[in-house]
Amino acid sequence: MFNKENHPLNNLKFLDDKSKWKTENIVMTENKLEIFGHPVMESWEEPYMKKLAEIATSKNGKILEVGFGLGISAKHIQQNIISEHHIIEANNFVYEKLLIFAENANHRVFSYLGFWEDIVKNMQDESFDGILFDTYPIVESELHTARFDFFNQAYRLLKKGGVFTHYSGEIEFTTEYISNLKNAGFTDFSGELITITPSSNCLYWDEKQILAPKIIKT
Repeated sequence: MFNKENHPLNNLKFLDDKSKWKTENIVMTENKLEIFGHPVMESWEEPYMKKLAEIATSKNGKILEVGFGLGISAKHIQQNIISEHHIIEANNFVYEKLLIFAENANHRVFSYLGFWEDIVKNMQDESFDGILFDTYPIVESELHTARFDFFNQAYRLLKKGGVFTHYSGEIEFTTEYISNLKNAGFTDFSGELITITPSSNCLYWDEKQILAPKIIKT
């Protein structure tokens, strides 16, 4: 697994102003999404996203998804039994793809354009049965902490007994990971290793397995 010191993403140029991400052009094919030259998502993630969607919808009800990307996890969320599907996306051009997705979705989709930090502060406490978080580190300071920054909000937004999952970038619950979960209020968490086949030139994952976390608000 790439470590912080030799991570290939360290060699990419990051935006100097996070707000520029909103209007950056995208390169999107069936196999990948790139923004500002960064590999935001690739199609090999499909089995992993399917598992994350399964976890996020395990309580049915109202689901929050943070980050649309290629729409892989959104597609799988829609295939499960839910009442509402709320999706936050920061990039204008990806958001256009989200709107098309919403028009054809099986379950009602509520679409939000903007950064999650700005959107979720207007959402009520304990309003979601499940949350799936999968965003990309937009600025360099977020490279290894983006998921941790959301943990407090996930705890606030989940109903009691609700479930939170996210792209982990881990193969185990590390000490740092567990510490951030506990600091946010989570004490009930488990995980399953999902077998995947990353592309040979993938810059953000190089293992044959990745941890799918299931984090419960007790």
